[in-house]
Amino acid sequence: MKRVMTALFVACMLLPAIAFATIDLSDMSFEELIALKDQIDLVIWSREEWQEVKVPSGVYVIGEDIPAGKWTIKASDGINAVVKWGDVLAESGVDLDYGKLYEYQSLYSPTYSYYQEDADTTEVTYDMKEGQYFIVSSGTVIFSPYAGKQSLGFK
Repeated sequence: MKRVMTALFVACMLLPAIAFATIDLSDMSFEELIALKDQIDLVIWSREEWQEVKVPSGVYVIGEDIPAGKWTIKASDGINAVVKWGDVLAESGVDLDYGKLYEYQSLYSPTYSYYQEDADTTEVTYDMKEGQYFIVSSGTVIFSPYAGKQSLGFK
């Protein structure tokens, strides 16, 4: 009995050290840190607890930068954002080939100063496939799981 109690005591003493262990990232290169961040982002996006993420202006590859799937996308609070979604990048690499463009949409936050309730689009839903491109050409947008996706367990 004395051995069992001693083992339990030692285990209890080690728990705080294990719980507060940190990972030293200082020896990782910039490229390694970005790759790790991208991996973590993809895992977070696949979790049931995840609700939304802000996506800044940029060119994104579906399946690499943003997980494939059906997403609801809206403008961040107080702004107007422009989004594009399609299959082929233009030669510049910063825009889409307009012959292969699926969607081009201006999104308006209801708190945007020039928002018109009857005229402006506040959100879109896209079912994006791996290898496609998504571009935020101005502003920032909020990605959230598609509201019709029952397995995400919204509260």
